[in-house]
Amino acid sequence: MSGADSIKASDALRDEAVAWLVRVQSDRATADDWAALTAWLEASDDHLAAFEEVEGLAAELTDRASEIAPALKASASRVVSLRRRAALPVWSAAAAAAVIAIVVGPMAWRGYQGAPAVYQTRPGETREVALADGTHIRMDAASTLTVQLGWRARRVQMAEAQATFDVTRDPGRPFLISVGDQQVRVVGTEFNIRHYDKTVRVTVRRGIVEVRQPALGPPPVARLVAGQSLDHVEGAPRSVQTAVDPAPAFAWTQGRMVCDDETLGELVAYLNRRYPTPIKISPALAGKRFSGVLELGDEDLVVKRLASYFSLSVHRTDRQIELR
Repeated sequence: MSGADSIKASDALRDEAVAWLVRVQSDRATADDWAALTAWLEASDDHLAAFEEVEGLAAELTDRASEIAPALKASASRVVSLRRRAALPVWSAAAAAAVIAIVVGPMAWRGYQGAPAVYQTRPGETREVALADGTHIRMDAASTLTVQLGWRARRVQMAEAQATFDVTRDPGRPFLISVGDQQVRVVGTEFNIRHYDKTVRVTVRRGIVEVRQPALGPPPVARLVAGQSLDHVEGAPRSVQTAVDPAPAFAWTQGRMVCDDETLGELVAYLNRRYPTPIKISPALAGKRFSGVLELGDEDLVVKRLASYFSLSVHRTDRQIELR
């Protein structure tokens, strides 16, 4: 192959790699798109090298966006010349990627780490989310998650929320969940995370989950297997790891709440996320403890059950339900 032919082949391969990057980072990307990209990468070492070059350049352009933007505005007329590419001199990989980035748009390049998608539920609402990589998330009421499906990693930012995760295995793209001051790292597993009032509880039903606390350094603070749970208070230097039956942690997905010596204050705080009509109790009642199973389908029945258990009366208005 002549030098000119080699350059043409290299340019064509780079263009193909750019097209793949844009395709998988589109909001419409599917699990089939990711599977097709994997097949393309595995077909040739040259494919992998071209893609890694392009995604590296994409990341650099994103990091230097503030420097690049003024230059792009000053030379916008040069972009038109891309249509007459044959007349241009041979570009370096960086120059070619930069011009392609102008045409494709900054959003495509930010796709290196994945376009953020925010999922929310209101009080009284649950939701199931199927991600493009095949991962399934079930969100409890009053929860917020931000998801980014990048090429190197799949990331979730978990605000006040409870959710179960059934993560599709992908050793090349770990699934990372930032929750409070901790990070949960998985490859493929099923687990539940509860993050309320600066407390985090991770319960594993299948696979292995690694928990890190970035402030303490890179080594994991725990590795959890099926039937283990970790409880952590944000800011605390240590977490508590225990052996558990994972079923109670997942019971909310079946419309139940399994309580084991829960305080009434903790229980009501959760129910106020679950139901649109808030329940109110006095501070004197908050420390009372409850064990049992609550069927969450009907708020009135739950309130009656608690009132009966603690010998309380129920006072309802249009705005709230008070136990006293």
